[in-house]
Amino acid sequence: MDTWKRLLVAALLLSALGVLFVHEDATSGARTPYPEPHELAADYDGYVGETVVVFGRVTGVDGNAISIESESEGVNIDLRVTGVSAAVEPGGLVQVYGELRPEQEIVAQKLVVVNDSGGAEWYKYGVSVVGALGFLVAFLQQWRLDRETWTLEARNG
Repeated sequence: MDTWKRLLVAALLLSALGVLFVHEDATSGARTPYPEPHELAADYDGYVGETVVVFGRVTGVDGNAISIESESEGVNIDLRVTGVSAAVEPGGLVQVYGELRPEQEIVAQKLVVVNDSGGAEWYKYGVSVVGALGFLVAFLQQWRLDRETWTLEARNG
């Protein structure tokens, strides 16, 4: 295959990737089955009785109920979550799955406390770098670059 054919194939593959990026961005909202907090703030009564998933910061704790503040697209909504069995403290982050009720209330079917860890981000990037380096070492043990034809060739073949 000559250089022009390779460039054409590369251009076609990059174009296809670009089309997939645009398609994902254009259709991502239709694939989310739960309303976002800004949608709840705009038409709360239209979602009453539906199942929702909301992330929010705990603003208050009162027995088996908590108050949370959730935000998306610059819009905040305050919600009361009942049926809480997890130990939650004000300022913590929670993910709530439950049924939306009138008067800004969610009856929690499941509540997950999201603990923020200072080392989690470094761990994530560190594992990614180690994995990428491991792949690169294994790849270069099996393949080499022929600088005359700019192609990859098997080392023992």
